[in-house]
Amino acid sequence: MNWMTFLVRIGIFLIIMLAGFLLGPIIRNVIEKMARNAQDKGVYTFLGSLASNSIKVMAFIIALSSIGADTTVLVGAFSALGVGLSLALKNNMANVAGGMQILLTRPFKVGDYISVAGSQQMYEGTCSAIEIMYTSLITYDNTVVIVPNSTLIENVVTNYSNENYRRMVITIPVALHTDTVMACREFAAVAGSVNNVLSEPAVSCILSGYNPDGTAAVLKLYAYATFDNYWPVLYAINDAIQIRRKELGIDQPSSSIMVQEPGQVSRKPVSGS
Repeated sequence: MNWMTFLVRIGIFLIIMLAGFLLGPIIRNVIEKMARNAQDKGVYTFLGSLASNSIKVMAFIIALSSIGADTTVLVGAFSALGVGLSLALKNNMANVAGGMQILLTRPFKVGDYISVAGSQQMYEGTCSAIEIMYTSLITYDNTVVIVPNSTLIENVVTNYSNENYRRMVITIPVALHTDTVMACREFAAVAGSVNNVLSEPAVSCILSGYNPDGTAAVLKLYAYATFDNYWPVLYAINDAIQIRRKELGIDQPSSSIMVQEPGQVSRKPVSGS
């Protein structure tokens, strides 16, 4: 083989590799664009990532074949290498399996707000992408958290976007001298008048207990509170209760300390025999 033939093969090798590494991301972008109007975008992001990586590997094999390499030996070598990598990178393989399990069981989807208890800390945010190895979450302060898929499978995941209706429990501390029957009746009525609070089940308010400084009224209700409007509904209920509390003159619990000098202590007279 002369130098000209060698250079031609090297050129073909580079062209195929370049085409593969350019085509992979293009295919991925096309698949992800198809997900814009899809209900479950996680499947498309996962497939896009898988397609991009597969095209790159295929381009590498075809490029080697173009320069005269024995691809059968290469495929065998890749198989052996795959077994070795599977053992060495078992955690990464667990992430891949976890990504497939997420897509099949669908405990959450792209756009859902979730939290997961990791081994070191709690992760939570809006799911923005489900990749082969990891899932991306956007937190409330607009930072991106990358969570391995195996973590999502092995730990408890809370999906805050799965249900539109939420149960809210609000504790309202009041002073000891408060008429708790009247206070609970008024608090329940005010909370029930707030937008998005359900009339059925009815709003309930009970006295939860006593302490040296005061008592606590516990308000229990159900509201149409998706993740997007949960906090506005809660804040609206708190504002309405606070306004009504001031109108009725219901005081907050307060601590009081009585200080007496020894000479001021009252004594009962002692009668002599």
